[in-house]
Amino acid sequence: MAGLRTRATDLLRAEDWAGVLALQEELRHDSDYWIQIWGPACAVAGGLTAWPRAWELLEECVNGGFYQLADIGTEYFEEAFGADPRWLNLLLRIEGNQPPPPVELHRWPSAPVGKPLLSRLDEEGEKRLAGRLPPRQPGAWATAHELLTWVTNRWRHTGTNHEPTADANAVLDRVERGERFACLEYTVVLTQALNAVQIPARRISLFRAGYYAGVGGAHAVTEGWIDDLGKWVLLDGQNGAIWRDSSGTPLGLLELQRRYHAGEQAEFDGTGPNFNAEDAAAWFSFFHTAAVTGLLAWTDGAYVPIMEGSTVIRSERLVASADLDASDLALISTGVTDDDGLALTFESSHPYATGFDVMAADGHVTSLAVGQPFRLTSAAGEHRLSVAARTPYGTLTPQPLEYLVR
Repeated sequence: MAGLRTRATDLLRAEDWAGVLALQEELRHDSDYWIQIWGPACAVAGGLTAWPRAWELLEECVNGGFYQLADIGTEYFEEAFGADPRWLNLLLRIEGNQPPPPVELHRWPSAPVGKPLLSRLDEEGEKRLAGRLPPRQPGAWATAHELLTWVTNRWRHTGTNHEPTADANAVLDRVERGERFACLEYTVVLTQALNAVQIPARRISLFRAGYYAGVGGAHAVTEGWIDDLGKWVLLDGQNGAIWRDSSGTPLGLLELQRRYHAGEQAEFDGTGPNFNAEDAAAWFSFFHTAAVTGLLAWTDGAYVPIMEGSTVIRSERLVASADLDASDLALISTGVTDDDGLALTFESSHPYATGFDVMAADGHVTSLAVGQPFRLTSAAGEHRLSVAARTPYGTLTPQPLEYLVR
């Protein structure tokens, strides 16, 4: 059969229509390809060589379900049959033979490519740091707030001493020897502590207007993704503080930057030896410009990459808008695979996701491990589900998944 298929293919490519037609009886035995390829090809060959049964053969193939005009060449069909007054009606039948797809994905979880820009220690460092921290609380927000309070009370602020390694354990070792540090070290400890208990967090640099000259133009804080709030929240380790809106909701960096440029100061809520509520306006002034420390800087206009006269503000990437990597970490990306049948794979935007829950309309939940495929049902009909990532603190916001099976 392979040899026959090769001969027929070569004849088609050479436009040897008489040769194609001469193979008709042999090609009829190739049941896999007769209706969609060889029968129509022989019909075209017959039409181009004035074979009287060409139309009859084409009708046979159309009745059998033929629709793949392009595989042979639509122009050959037009040349062979286009002058026949029956052609347009037959063409409509041919086009109508194309079957609908067996499965259509109508909605699926879709997340931007990439992971959040985090500040973490290596595995050994995180393990050591985790051993120094207070116990986890029942939820991510309670745990983050506990760590914020714990960090701000470790030492009294001073702006004249620094730890060059940006290592929380090194800072805490020196604190245990009686040393004091600045906002940068509060941020290093808090950010790495949050990641050590699997709360995504990154270091943030804030700059007030005119930061390129004078002194004291920058401040360091932390931003953490809080699973049970479903959002990023800014945490000021030095002041043991967060910023809230009028409803009491903790705010993230981009929310605070927008408020700063709109002249709408948020509520400053803090605790610890360095906090002073009367300084709220002064601290709010630092939201003029911001960056993910050392990794990402952004601006909607001109950007000044110099601080306090000569210090270069390092950044691996500079973008021309406030599109901070502030994506919703509940989002999920979707892939397609074959797991003894059509299946989907999911990847969470959350770096500490432990798996996924796929929930059906009737409440049935399929729990998947990270990397485990979810096989789609073969049952005909519309299927509406939702997919949610699991983390050590619970299940994140579900994302819709809808598909149709015929």
